[in-house]
Amino acid sequence: MSRKITLDETIEVARPLHEVFAYVSEFSRIEQWDPAVARGTRLTPGAPGLGSEYRIDMKAGFSLHYRVVEWEAERRMLMTVDSRLFTAREEILFSATARGTRLRYIATFDFPAPLAAMSRTFPSVMDRVGKSTMEGLQRALEDNFEPPRESSATALADRLLLPGLCRFTRLGYRAARKRWKPVSAWLGGRHALVTGATSGIGFAAARELAALGARVTIVGRDPAKTEHAARAIRASTGNLQVAFDIADLSLMADVNALADRLLATGEPLDILVNNAGALFNPRQLTAEGLEKSFALLLLSPWLLTERLHPLLARAGSARVVNVLSGGMYSQRIDVDDLQSRNGRYSGSAAYARAKRGLMILTEEWAEKWRDDGIVVNAMHPGWADTPGVESALPAFYRSTRAALRSPEEGADTIVWLGAATEAGKVSGKFWLDREQHPSHVFRHTRETPEDRRRLLEALGGYLTSTRTARRSRRQA
Repeated sequence: MSRKITLDETIEVARPLHEVFAYVSEFSRIEQWDPAVARGTRLTPGAPGLGSEYRIDMKAGFSLHYRVVEWEAERRMLMTVDSRLFTAREEILFSATARGTRLRYIATFDFPAPLAAMSRTFPSVMDRVGKSTMEGLQRALEDNFEPPRESSATALADRLLLPGLCRFTRLGYRAARKRWKPVSAWLGGRHALVTGATSGIGFAAARELAALGARVTIVGRDPAKTEHAARAIRASTGNLQVAFDIADLSLMADVNALADRLLATGEPLDILVNNAGALFNPRQLTAEGLEKSFALLLLSPWLLTERLHPLLARAGSARVVNVLSGGMYSQRIDVDDLQSRNGRYSGSAAYARAKRGLMILTEEWAEKWRDDGIVVNAMHPGWADTPGVESALPAFYRSTRAALRSPEEGADTIVWLGAATEAGKVSGKFWLDREQHPSHVFRHTRETPEDRRRLLEALGGYLTSTRTARRSRRQA
């Protein structure tokens, strides 16, 4: 004989109804507020709604299958739940209040024999489960978390190399996520620009920002691939506000043209993700005569970010996220050889030196634009299984593939830095898996104040030269 147990819990939070509904209705996020859940996955594409299905993996070792069977936007959602242990119907009711939003959770669980007898033995277990889940949801929606602080243990692990390198793998990601706080921020009405977003980490970051409600513009150099990526993001998230723009960001003419188009709209830019990158072997020059690593990985994000500063400042609380690499730990900026002309060329070293330069810019921008409300941070995605890694580092890819992260795991900290409320409280830092890491682990990689001054001066010269070239082309 089966046994039914009913839970009925209510919470109230000081958040607008539309934000609360947007967060809770994407039910795969249940892992952020339910301590018993290991992972939530949406099984159906498009925006959450009637017919959406979810797989919820429990820490106890079994899975639940949820299906939305009734749906009233910003009012109610009813779900059926199936598992090998029980079935259930869960209803969540939403209503606006003077303070914000009230949520009422009503669930009826049906336990078959012999679990029915067990449920009678522990009548308070399910009640505690329901209360802890709603308490977790209240904490998530209150969104009052402090940013992670610098850790001496983390810095030591990075300096010892092997523990630090292990953090770059999938295992490092899984260990770190156990300490994460929920991200309930809603990005509706905000504009995000993501470069290098046709595949890999950039695509995953753009898709998640769109899932959080942002209006997203992705930038790629191949028109067909970029349009296809934008369509795929719209289809998977149900967010139709996903646009694309075409630019080869290794060419400063394209960077300037992209900036001109964005500036012409006058629309504030809330999130800028400088992700476009590639590793080049052997040494190559662009059509403009610049070494490609320097052009794409350092000069391009510097020029684009500098030129878009008016739109970032107009947003009032903008975020800039620069995607770096752990390889920068091995390199020092060489202002006298930014284009790797001297000595034997190494694509990996040129890549790492350019990323070192972008870390310097991260710190400089954070200080320079603090009064504009612009938060600038850098991040390392870890070792991720992306087309770029497979093609640029085939030997590394073959030997580490089993330990590589998914693109979504690599992109997580990009999204966190762009969206999370607490991430907006810290600027000028280097992050991996939502944790602060030192920007240097070796003394020999540290630049001097004079190196910084000369780097900014050298990059400023390119800004002047590209403007002159742009005026000449217009006149012609």
